[in-house]
Amino acid sequence: MGNIVRQVIHEWNPYGLLPEAPIDEFDSEIEKVVQSLTVASTVEELAKSIQEIFSSNFGEPFRYEGCFIAAKKIWEYSIEDKSLPANIEIVSLTHENAYHSRNLLCGFNNSSSNGVDTKAASIEELEQSGQVIKRILDTDLAICYLAKFESHYAGFIICSWGISVSNGHPVLRIDGLYVASEFRNKGIAKALMNHVIDLANEKKATRIQLDTDADNIPASSLYVSFGFEKIHGKEVYMLFCS
Repeated sequence: MGNIVRQVIHEWNPYGLLPEAPIDEFDSEIEKVVQSLTVASTVEELAKSIQEIFSSNFGEPFRYEGCFIAAKKIWEYSIEDKSLPANIEIVSLTHENAYHSRNLLCGFNNSSSNGVDTKAASIEELEQSGQVIKRILDTDLAICYLAKFESHYAGFIICSWGISVSNGHPVLRIDGLYVASEFRNKGIAKALMNHVIDLANEKKATRIQLDTDADNIPASSLYVSFGFEKIHGKEVYMLFCS
């Protein structure tokens, strides 16, 4: 819920402080609004809580109308977020579940540029995936989460941290996102994305970034739905090391 509240509050931008103010300008208010959301039974109750929070923290009366608009958006988004199946669980990749993750990594590597699975994994590919997963676990550079759906390992997201040279805040890069074909359209990719967005906000990241193939329409649509923007004029350069 923290990501939903943060997004709405930043769009609302009380007092017009953003973007000149630090990105954590409203962090204490956002935390209190999240707490209020867990106990509020109506939009009106949430709006009153928001009014009290901002009036108290900024030392002057806050207009109820603006608070109600923000509360309504938070309420609607939170209902949509709660509509995710209760049988989705996000867990960290560990040595204990690594064996069960091999098929997912093979599926990711065997997907075409538009996200369509192209073939079943061979025994050799499964063994290679196991080695890759071990290297991921042995490094401190990667963060990997798995999605369990009805006890099945259904998808994963892998990220890594960078730094913004312009402001010194962390940058979270999404290096891979995959959901097995039999588990798609069940809210799993959305659950994985929400998890890492919450992580980025918790660490006060300045942005989340990724790249995807131009013809991967499903992935592009997912990212746009979360507010990701395509940065025009940027190109990807790679130097492959031995």
